[in-house]
Amino acid sequence: MCPMVRRPPGIELALLGFLRKESLHAYQIHQLLSDPVGLGAVWHLKQSQLYALLAKLEKDGLIIAELVPQEDARPPRRMLGVTRRGHAAYQEWLHSPVAVPRQIRQEFMAKLFFANKEDSEIATALVNQQKNVCQSWIISMITQNDEDPFSMQVDRYRIGQIEAVLNWLET
Repeated sequence: MCPMVRRPPGIELALLGFLRKESLHAYQIHQLLSDPVGLGAVWHLKQSQLYALLAKLEKDGLIIAELVPQEDARPPRRMLGVTRRGHAAYQEWLHSPVAVPRQIRQEFMAKLFFANKEDSEIATALVNQQKNVCQSWIISMITQNDEDPFSMQVDRYRIGQIEAVLNWLET
């Protein structure tokens, strides 16, 4: 039996953006993530999915949990914070364009959300990098020598989608 291969962190690194300035408990992160004016407009996670992603981030050493006592004999609250390693991973993630077109809808939007919160120059640089990547996607699709009519139709469709993304990035 083949061992499970862990894929590198992707959009779950966006969760570190909520913790970049202060420690929060998981339910607070869920509330922030569910905000329809924020990331809730593009990324929907059930609480159980969020808890699984947070556990993965903790296992990977990107976040750390601390039990904080509460008043009124309530159980201690598990507060989450970003480790140095997590901060470095988050910064690398934030400053890098997405690698494939299907990541635009969620991951790029999450990057743009947090980049705008950090600094408009970061957001501008991210958009410019993503435009360059989109243009390279189009060039690589145009230069393919597909002679199959269906493959050509699929490529034209994909090019149209990427061109639409480029038009949006221009705004």
